[in-house]
Amino acid sequence: MDAVRRQLIELVSFHCKSDKQTTVVPGLTLFRSERPTAPVRSLYNPRLCVVLQGKKEIIIDRNLIEISPEEYLVVVLDLPVSARVSQASPGSRHYAVTLDLDPQIIAEIVAGDSDQSSPIAKTAGAATSAVTRDILEPLERLTRLLDRPEDIKTMAPLIYRELIYRLVQGSLGDMIVQSTIATSGLARIARTTVWIKSNFDKALSIANLAEMAGMSQTSYYRAFKSATAMSPLQFRTRLRLHEARRQLQLGGVKIGTVAYAVGYENQSQFSREYRKLFGNSPKNDLHPH
Repeated sequence: MDAVRRQLIELVSFHCKSDKQTTVVPGLTLFRSERPTAPVRSLYNPRLCVVLQGKKEIIIDRNLIEISPEEYLVVVLDLPVSARVSQASPGSRHYAVTLDLDPQIIAEIVAGDSDQSSPIAKTAGAATSAVTRDILEPLERLTRLLDRPEDIKTMAPLIYRELIYRLVQGSLGDMIVQSTIATSGLARIARTTVWIKSNFDKALSIANLAEMAGMSQTSYYRAFKSATAMSPLQFRTRLRLHEARRQLQLGGVKIGTVAYAVGYENQSQFSREYRKLFGNSPKNDLHPH
């Protein structure tokens, strides 16, 4: 396994020209860093994250997840997170790879796998597990396609499906499977996170979200917090503030206009919550156009 990891490190080192490098292989992103980084708040889509060298920290609300080269992370919901490289140096760079997870492909593989056991009743939206050769080998072959771009169209979908199959067969398989079964608690929560993501500027009703999930309000609130480590209201607030920051950094806007656009009626409240999340005022992130 160490040989496969070394090959992956060589590939990432060669093809990753900046701290974060999107690639021509669909869904594949490469990362590198020569030093620990400050926390960056972002919205994680469903993904696989494999750290090859160094360490990375993910904070979901107040829950800390540390990813080392011995582990991989799977996220099955859209989750607002704070992420940082926690271990890296010029002599021992941090290298990592992420791969977007396609729920439709997962569902197809699960449907065709008659031996897949019924999912357990857990609703965590993100978890880590010990990395294995079964995960690293197809990931290495997928990354190696960057050396042969003419093969990507034909080979990438095949290797991708193999990797998803290995993930479903692995120790996080139950969590991944649950995210695709419409009647599971995790999939029900996922439906509502998708709705909140598309309607974060609107009023939020726990009763309506619970009805959408087909749960009682109490069960829904508990399941949502288990899956995302935050309440629906906190989840919506983070989405609002992430979008506000994006608009401010694009420039050419007024703070009050941005606050109203993401759903705030009170600019003072917006500024207060913005500072609490990002550690500085909206004015500091406002890019002059």
